[in-house]
Amino acid sequence: MKQKALLSVGTLADNNYTTVFLPGQQGVDIYHANDVNISPTKSPILQGWRDGRGLWMVPLDSDQGVSPELDVAETAMNAYELPSTKEVVRFLHAALGYPTKATLLTAAQNGNLVTFPGLTPENIKRHFPESDETQKGHMRQTRQGVRSTKVVDEDAMLGVQPQPGVKHKDVYLRVFEATKKTMYTDQTGRFPITSARGNKYIMVAVELDGNFIDAEPLKSRKAKDLTEAYQSIFRRWKATGAVLPNWHILDNEAPEELKQAIRENKCRVELTPADMHRRNIAERAIQTFKGHFISVLAGVSDKFPINQWDELLPQSVLTLNLLRQSNVAPNISAWAYHHGSFDYNRMPLAPMGCEVQFHVKPSRRKTFGEHSGDGFYLKTSEEHYRTHVVFVKKTRAKRLVDTVFFKHKYITQPTVTTADAIVNAYRKVAQAINGIQHSKEDAQMEALERIKQIFDASSNQHAEVPRVDQTKQIELTEPVPRVTFEDESPPSRLVVASPKEPVVALPRNPVVVSPEKQIVSPKAILRQPKYSKPPESDSIAARIRARRQESQASGNPIESIADRVARRRREVANAVLDQETGQLLEYRQLLKHPRFREVWNRSAADEFGRLAQGIKGRVKATYTIRFIHKHEIPADRFRDVTYIKFVCTIRTEKKDPYRTRATMGGNLINYPEDVGTPTANMLLVKIFLNSVISTKGAKFANADIANFYLMTPLKRPEYAKIRLSDIPEEIIVEYNLKEKATSDGWVYIKVIRGMYGLPQAGSLGHDLLESRLNAEGYFQSKIVPGLWKHEVRPIQFVLVVDDFGIKYIRNEDLDHLVQSIKKHYDVTVDKEGREYLKIELDWDYKNRRVHLSMKPYLEKALRQFDNLVPTQRRDSPYPHVEPKYGAKQQFADYDTSKRVGKDEQTHVQKVTGKFNYYARAVDPTMLCPLSALAAQQSKPTENTMQRTQHFLDYAATQEPAVTTYRASDMVLAIHSDAGYLNEEDARSRTGGHHFLSEDVPSPPNNGAIHNEASIIKAVMSSTAEAEMGALYTNARKGVEERNILEEMGHKQPPTPIQTDNSTAEGIINSRVQPKRTKAMDMRFHWLRDRGVNQQQFRFYWRPGSLQRADYYTKHHSPAHHRQMRGEILSPYKV
Repeated sequence: MKQKALLSVGTLADNNYTTVFLPGQQGVDIYHANDVNISPTKSPILQGWRDGRGLWMVPLDSDQGVSPELDVAETAMNAYELPSTKEVVRFLHAALGYPTKATLLTAAQNGNLVTFPGLTPENIKRHFPESDETQKGHMRQTRQGVRSTKVVDEDAMLGVQPQPGVKHKDVYLRVFEATKKTMYTDQTGRFPITSARGNKYIMVAVELDGNFIDAEPLKSRKAKDLTEAYQSIFRRWKATGAVLPNWHILDNEAPEELKQAIRENKCRVELTPADMHRRNIAERAIQTFKGHFISVLAGVSDKFPINQWDELLPQSVLTLNLLRQSNVAPNISAWAYHHGSFDYNRMPLAPMGCEVQFHVKPSRRKTFGEHSGDGFYLKTSEEHYRTHVVFVKKTRAKRLVDTVFFKHKYITQPTVTTADAIVNAYRKVAQAINGIQHSKEDAQMEALERIKQIFDASSNQHAEVPRVDQTKQIELTEPVPRVTFEDESPPSRLVVASPKEPVVALPRNPVVVSPEKQIVSPKAILRQPKYSKPPESDSIAARIRARRQESQASGNPIESIADRVARRRREVANAVLDQETGQLLEYRQLLKHPRFREVWNRSAADEFGRLAQGIKGRVKATYTIRFIHKHEIPADRFRDVTYIKFVCTIRTEKKDPYRTRATMGGNLINYPEDVGTPTANMLLVKIFLNSVISTKGAKFANADIANFYLMTPLKRPEYAKIRLSDIPEEIIVEYNLKEKATSDGWVYIKVIRGMYGLPQAGSLGHDLLESRLNAEGYFQSKIVPGLWKHEVRPIQFVLVVDDFGIKYIRNEDLDHLVQSIKKHYDVTVDKEGREYLKIELDWDYKNRRVHLSMKPYLEKALRQFDNLVPTQRRDSPYPHVEPKYGAKQQFADYDTSKRVGKDEQTHVQKVTGKFNYYARAVDPTMLCPLSALAAQQSKPTENTMQRTQHFLDYAATQEPAVTTYRASDMVLAIHSDAGYLNEEDARSRTGGHHFLSEDVPSPPNNGAIHNEASIIKAVMSSTAEAEMGALYTNARKGVEERNILEEMGHKQPPTPIQTDNSTAEGIINSRVQPKRTKAMDMRFHWLRDRGVNQQQFRFYWRPGSLQRADYYTKHHSPAHHRQMRGEILSPYKV
């Protein structure tokens, strides 16, 4: 050969030579075949063959790993195919309930997961998924002392020398008593949603020797249900034959029936000391179980019916105990100690709650029926071989199936076939023969992946056709969504062989695209650790929100069972949900339903008995109604006969949760007199609270009358009729109603006392209450409705229907009022005054401050509108229109978007109505956007809907509002401002800030008793006219406020009203002589008269920077809202 000539390796091989290529720059060695013996320490990471043309064929895909010319036995070694190790770890991590990395790694190192393919300690360390579901169930508070900044005396530490005989290490031992088989039990708190089987709680049991945690659902915490749950757990443990407890430790609150059942099972009962719950190991087990179960629930499909949560408990218990070690036998898992070794190949697990397609057998489907059905995976059956338990969407029942296609959203779908057992057994035999360890094979697969990427990159650079057998390429007709991860870079070109019969547990989905199209990667189903381009959010709420947006765009709404149930429950207030079928049942259906008729017939009978003359020995009478014959109704009253509507609700917080209420049809009652009732408004209540905190020694209490509308004697009787079939049999027999019923099946009643639905009930109840209070010396103000005082006692109160807000100085005065009410009504009194009209009150009498908040009201409002918390904080309650800098004129933004339907209009009206009370009570930052939405709700558009959602996002992301009042001299002060032509249709806006302060030239600020944020209906011709309009509006409100303050006993000097418009201030104070002001003559003449002549107001000017009313005149930028919110509201403190 010539120097530096090319050398043919093929020629050397043909002449019986062995060529060894060394790594890097070390060169190449050539040996005669008889002179070399290669002994590898590990199996080769890549193998190939030489075809008939003399070319070396090296596969780049695992499914092309053998030559077609090789023996069939060698081909079988690659038949048990798996996708990448990363996907395997993700899938099995989800199937085991999303445990933490430390827990999963410990279980693998202890050999608990040897039958799980690819789930080795090395693979877990390398590919453990940092999923949100793990954090949702297992996140804990950071421990103290981690990376401490405490200064340590290093010199002193270096000077310490070990002394002989001094202890340097501790050795800890666990001691278990062999004869004492101990178990512990305790119950969790209530689960947020009642299951379809009526379960609300979970009993958690711990067996100490095996370190085994078990769980059983409970319907209630009554003795009967606790006993049944305990017996279920004990029977399961006894059936295993491995554990039979003889010692039972539980809390000292255990009922006697449960303790007796424990003793009957030959167990000794031991109670923990009072208030020493930590002595019960089940307390800690509850934390462990709840963390695991919460992770499982966080990983279920968004469409999973959450009322099936108790069906997930068996497999949650299984996976939890697979991850725990036994105490007496630390080398095996807690599950193995109780049930023996777990075989994944016999009982394959999958992520609980994921969507599935299950096979429908030919005997169950029609000739052209679909071969699969929709459902959700619940668990894998312990009694069957490779059989899954699924929840069928169509029938809402469980079914055992042996063929399932998993649609989990984070990982590749597993496909289980009948050949798995044979292939897996053959693979293990091949590994044993070749000395291949389980963990090494996964490393080989990773090495193959790396080599494949190298060859892919090389082929792209040279753009040469590989010298291998050409396979048929597949092109996708539809593009696959791209999912790119930081640790992955998709190849520029991907070619895959034609798919064969799937015979693997976890197949990889083949994806091929044409060279001119964008390269895509397979869609991931198990969430990847990190994204190269972070999405808007990876939270569950954001995913649900994204799904809703997609469904709205497509016109096909996707709604989970829980969402649909909540929506329909709100829409149909008088219906009860059947947890098993999802059907909403009304009164008549409940009386006839085979499962519900007993309890609801009793509930209805209780309501009839309460309204009528009672039921002997069970229900006390109120004598509100009386059953009569039809001929007893006067002839002139037949046209007033109305109907009765029955409202059925389940109130779990009540002693009797099944509640039926009869309501009169008030729309058919023609009552001749006025039915209006004087009551206190929000302005009066706020001034009253200021008066309490500003009066030395005064305190606040509230009282509530029960059944205020009921039992009030009517001035004239009312009549109604009801079908005999709608009356429970117990009432028919008790009152002999078949004899009183008409031939067409109607029963007539006479109403002689107040009840729900009567339009005159409130008026009559108030008149009766007023007459009774007048007899005790209390009277209502003739000027301020809702304000009450006593003739001689220094006590005042405001009254809203039946809620009393009381200001008192002496306890004896409060006692006198309470006793006066108790003579006639059942009343509850809260002397601390913690809540009034849904407003939470935090009284700080020492510093003379009171804090108003409504967090529960806000949370309930957001739940009512199904509003999901957005990922980004909304700092403005309404979209801000950026000013056009440099323009001579700024124009309002006109809405030209499409009109929406009636349902959307109702939604806007509900939002404005619901949050208007919250804004007027504690959060004035919402007043301006609410007034804008209210102006648009008659003709809402798509932009209106977006603005409404913007407002809801603001309410959801801001902390609950807190308004604080400080003690003052109770002198009214007002800031007035206007926004000129800043609303649609050339409208201007009024802003006002009303507060109580001191009588000084510039009164210091206080919490607002009223904020004006309204649109001026008339078109203003100038800025000065708009300012005059704002002053007029605020001054008119000031007259009402002055009257309230004067009536309470707080004398008022001329009320200072601040404006930042010098022209308006000059006109009112007669320092500017108007000539062309006919359009605003009425306003400034009224203001002049009230200010100059009557001395009710004092108008003065201050610059706009000191104007607090400016905030309510326009829609500001988020930055301005952030700045002003801290000045208007107090920070929320729990």
